[in-house]
Amino acid sequence: MTRLLTVFILTTFLSACQTTSDDAKKRMTQSPGELTFGATAGMDPEQYLFEQHAIFRNKLLDKGVESRIEGDKLILNIPGNITFGVNSAKLNWNVHNILNQITPVLQEYYHSTILVYGHSDAKGDAVINQRLSEQRARVIRDYFVRSGIDPVRVTAKGRGVDELLVAEGITSVDRSLNRRVTLEITAVNRAAPVVDAAQ
Repeated sequence: MTRLLTVFILTTFLSACQTTSDDAKKRMTQSPGELTFGATAGMDPEQYLFEQHAIFRNKLLDKGVESRIEGDKLILNIPGNITFGVNSAKLNWNVHNILNQITPVLQEYYHSTILVYGHSDAKGDAVINQRLSEQRARVIRDYFVRSGIDPVRVTAKGRGVDELLVAEGITSVDRSLNRRVTLEITAVNRAAPVVDAAQ
């Protein structure tokens, strides 16, 4: 009787170990996107954004890029002194490294949409500034698409002078803070199709 009981306990233990091992192997072969949008975590887009937020803070905090979560969105703010020059929609040389660090995260966490907002400072004609902010947003969007991000996921919009960080914008530093790009990342359940709203 004792021998049978011992065999039963060992068999149960080994079976449990095998199951645990199989589950661990399965988790190791899944991407973060698959893990987060699994059977249980599929209803938790907040966790999906939080994981990306943690990665972005680790990669970009010392480069002047702000990452924050606002409601159901993850916001990345790339300052104007990094992205574009005055009256220009041409990428500054140092922003390439930042975008190259953002892109792999967007590729890994592919159950999300990215809304790229271009901003301008308040100096000069408002119509020209609006057009310039749209051009800047499209440049960033095109960069992501060329880097392998599905174009369906990325939309570009210009804000012009609608959302100035510094209202007066008197100094060149103030204007560079306003002349920025923001990325608005939203988690999308993989069961729901992504509508192509790219501009």
